[in-house]
Amino acid sequence: MIDNEAVLQYKFYLCRKFLEKLLREGHISEQQRKKTEAAVLKKLTV
Repeated sequence: MIDNEAVLQYKFYLCRKFLEKLLREGHISEQQRKKTEAAVLKKLTV
């Protein structure tokens, strides 16, 4: 059985990697990355 906490951590890890890629490629700003990351974290913990 998969631990829900582990699944949430992995989803957040994937999201962070994707946002960092977008930031490196210049598609988003650092502020947008932080804002999106915070929103995703809030959504995952609800």
